Amino acid sequence: MLTVFVEIIMSVFIANFKASDHPIINFVVRGILIGLILFFLGLFSSILSGSNFSLIFALKVCSIAGLGGTLWISLIEYIFGKKK
Repeated sequence: MLTVFVEIIMSVFIANFKASDHPIINFVVRGILIGLILFFLGLFSSILSGSNFSLIFALKVCSIAGLGGTLWISLIEYIFGKKK
């Protein structure tokens, strides 16, 4: 599902973008998407609970979590991917 989002987002910038042709761009945009999703989940949960929210700290944590999530998904795809 993330690959579909990456292809939709990147097709705006690169005509005829295919994720299989540009794996590094695919990984980077996946990390950004995972980080943004985690950031907004944390933001909305802190707003609902009424707690204080440190914007810079949350962006740093979500960026690291996005990178970790990207590496984890890439590892799973590498291990359980198509065998040629």
